Order: sequence, then structure tokens, then C-alpha cells
Amino acid sequence: MNRRVAVLRRVAVAAWLLLVLSVAAWPLAGAIGRIAWALAFVPLLLPLPWILAGSVRGLRAGSLALAPLLAIAVTEYLVNAPARPWAGVSLALAFSAFAAIVAAIRASPQP
Repeated sequence: MNRRVAVLRRVAVAAWLLLVLSVAAWPLAGAIGRIAWALAFVPLLLPLPWILAGSVRGLRAGSLALAPLLAIAVTEYLVNAPARPWAGVSLALAFSAFAAIVAAIRASPQP
């Protein structure tokens, strides 16, 4: 693995971990319901072991795991004023994580 791929994978892992931490902090605000939080948070944990291992399949699964979070965060951002700061941060981190994942996948050697 060349240096560029390793750096991009580290950036993707860091972005993913920041995203997980931001969504984990939603209940602290109290503005987002527990069911909505669980529906956004649990899918982020599923590909985490493979993303940490640097698997390309884990990165691909991670990009798909962002869908529930995006739907819930956009909804909370638009209709729930007290949740806007939390949802806005999570949306920004979700787009950053997606961009980092796509960059890491594109830089990885293809089979």
C-alpha cells in the first residue's frame, strides 16, 4: 500500500470517528428523540470494525450506512429548531466522511 492510500484511509477513519462521536452526543442536547437517535447511530457502528481495519468493503459499507443518518439529520435540521446545531454539525461531518471515504476507495488498488 502506498503512502497516499494509507493517508486517505487514516483521514476516512478519523472523519468516521468524529461523525460517530457527534451523533453519540445527540442525546446530550435532549432535543432529538431516542428512537431517531438510535436509527441514526446504530448503522454507523455496523461497518466500524472493517473501517478501522482499512477494508475497502468496510469503506463501501460505510458510505451506505450514512443514508439513515442523512435522512434523520436533514429532517431534524429542517423541523426541529433546538436540534439544528447538533444536526448541522452531524450533516457537515457526514458529508466530510463521505468525501473521505470516496477518496480512500478511489485511491485503493482495485481488484
